[in-house]
Amino acid sequence: MQSDIDIIITFIVNQMDGEPVPPHNSATLARLAKAVEAFQKASDRDLQLLALRIVGVVIDRVCSNIAAEQILCDFIQPGDRHA
Repeated sequence: MQSDIDIIITFIVNQMDGEPVPPHNSATLARLAKAVEAFQKASDRDLQLLALRIVGVVIDRVCSNIAAEQILCDFIQPGDRHA
């Protein structure tokens, strides 16, 4: 089940990065479909693990974006703005 989680998480991360959905007959899309199918029969524990990983991805991405915005603001407006 861990590999199915990794496949789904990788797909979500790729989509967040703006990558296109894999082509219809691709091996990547076949693996994703198989992973999703496995979760349709998954235990509550496996679903919780998937949910936690997805939430972790979202938190990491938001934190990265906030940090990048702060760096950009510091670059655009250098100096001590707190004085």
